Amino acid sequence: MRRAVLVVEDEPGVRRAIGRLLADRGFSTIEAGNGREAIQRLSEETPVAIVIDLFMPVMSGVELLKALRRNTYYRKIPTVVVTGSTTAEVHGVPTVIKPDIGGLPGLIESMIAHRAMAIESMAGERDASRAMVGDAIPEVQASRGSAPMAVVAESGS
Repeated sequence: MRRAVLVVEDEPGVRRAIGRLLADRGFSTIEAGNGREAIQRLSEETPVAIVIDLFMPVMSGVELLKALRRNTYYRKIPTVVVTGSTTAEVHGVPTVIKPDIGGLPGLIESMIAHRAMAIESMAGERDASRAMVGDAIPEVQASRGSAPMAVVAESGS
């Protein structure tokens, strides 16, 4: 299975830098220059994670996050927000300071692993329930719910 990360960033140099960091950890990248392009890329291929810049032309990262959260399928993909703003707030999302983007691949791997454990746990609970009451319980979708999201913010100028 290809471990592709969708990198949504309007600055090509930043996209390349993130891509190099991810490649060093065995990830390939799918690139988009704004939120609208990201939605198009998502219709073509499903990544294991998404990295989103907040401030972009055409469709901002905030608008893209809202669109992802409205979609029951896309909101399950682990998401990290990268921004140059120290005042950016995304409710319920952890924040990491951007100059330290070297930790981004590890954060993505951790979020993917967390998502996989949650799916396994839900499947285990379903199997335990079936063992107690037989097949009377309908199949539980192991993938329901939102995936973890994180915010990476750049400090300074």
